[in-house]
Amino acid sequence: MYINFYIFEVDDTEEDYLSKLPDDVLRSILGNLTVRDAARTTTLSTRWKYLFASTQLQQQPTFRFKCTNMSGDRHLAHSHCSYNQEKDKFMNGLYQFLRHYSGRTVDSIELRCCFVREFPSAFTHWFQSLSRISVQSLYLSFECFHYTSRKFKFSLEALSQSLEHLILSSCVVLSSPSVRFNSLTTLVLRSVVLTSGRLEVILSSCSNLKKLTIDISELPSKLQLTGTVIDVVIMECVGVKEIDLHAACLRTLVCKINNDVTFFFSFVPMLENVMVSRCFQLFKYSYIFGDHARDLPNQVKSLTLQFFADQDYLPIANPTEMKTFRKLTNLRLIPVTSHGILQIFELSRLLGDFPLLQSLTFAVFKVVSVMERTRSRRPPPSLKGHNRLKEVIYYGFDGSGIEMEFVVYILKCAIVLEQVFLSPRVLSYFSCGPHPKANASFSEEKRNSIQQKLHGQALSSKARVVIE
Repeated sequence: MYINFYIFEVDDTEEDYLSKLPDDVLRSILGNLTVRDAARTTTLSTRWKYLFASTQLQQQPTFRFKCTNMSGDRHLAHSHCSYNQEKDKFMNGLYQFLRHYSGRTVDSIELRCCFVREFPSAFTHWFQSLSRISVQSLYLSFECFHYTSRKFKFSLEALSQSLEHLILSSCVVLSSPSVRFNSLTTLVLRSVVLTSGRLEVILSSCSNLKKLTIDISELPSKLQLTGTVIDVVIMECVGVKEIDLHAACLRTLVCKINNDVTFFFSFVPMLENVMVSRCFQLFKYSYIFGDHARDLPNQVKSLTLQFFADQDYLPIANPTEMKTFRKLTNLRLIPVTSHGILQIFELSRLLGDFPLLQSLTFAVFKVVSVMERTRSRRPPPSLKGHNRLKEVIYYGFDGSGIEMEFVVYILKCAIVLEQVFLSPRVLSYFSCGPHPKANASFSEEKRNSIQQKLHGQALSSKARVVIE
């Protein structure tokens, strides 16, 4: 077999006409190249280096480094990486990135790697070297280690202190009082382990943090939320039993906890919106009210509560026994139940205990009962006028007789009512994906039947019924 080699002589004295083109034309050329090929042009001249940097600022990609790509498996998770030669190439790629982008601003970097513990010094140096690039958003995932005992222990000391957004996944988070993240505004901790006192140290080091999200993580039994954070989301976490809120700027709290938790609203003068959900195994007492709203501040105007309303051994307590709710203007209740709405709530008390309520939303999750249970029906609620309620929204409405009674009661007692919205759709306030009935709708025949039954029932002349 013969291989022909062709040698071209390059005239170094030949004039570079391409570099004389206007900046707009050259930027257009760079914009049609891959990031790697465009980065290579920076070696041509200072002008090309400047043009490349300015082009990247205009259309900034997310730079992704994934160990799963080494074996060609770009989508499925894996337990470990065993390709030593590919690991070397992976590390070389990381350091090439540092060389190409040193001194520039990069919008977003995503690193998913399971073999960080094999090269601790190299990765620590790489993390620290990111400070030369001015990274705004960083996503780090050590995703191959699924078990707590094998999770990689990651110290925040290794990170650049100029970060604005940080996502940490699948690791044991270590903190240090000496680290300061004065630019960090968003922090997401996903599938991490936080031991006692770690979160408090992290929050104290972030002087400008606005949003904190903790997902599917193991938390210490006592957790204190402090600092400048405005929005806090804690979803599907375990271990925590007490959450003490001592955050002067906190406005929104969203929690979905898988075990009993007591909230202490120690100092939250700005808190306006509280959303809480609890998930329990079937047939276990799981009502959400009581200690969960202990010390709820009066300035809270919006409350969303998801709970299991079906209980076998304990009577259902009325949530409105909590007098701290009396200043609410927006109440959203999400019962997960196999019973009708009038079997759960005593409506005259529900409205009577919220004299300032303007908007009431029910988002009912209907479930099939595993075993037959008898529930004595509450007596018909006595009509008591409510002079603030303007809007009632009912998701998960199926038009059954007991639900129609509920709507008629609302129409007859809400003096200034403006709208009742009825929909068979089921909304998922506390889950990532949509419910199977998220796009459900009534047939034209069913819609007309409901409309006819409710016609003329409203006390308010402004009230209108909207049926989806």
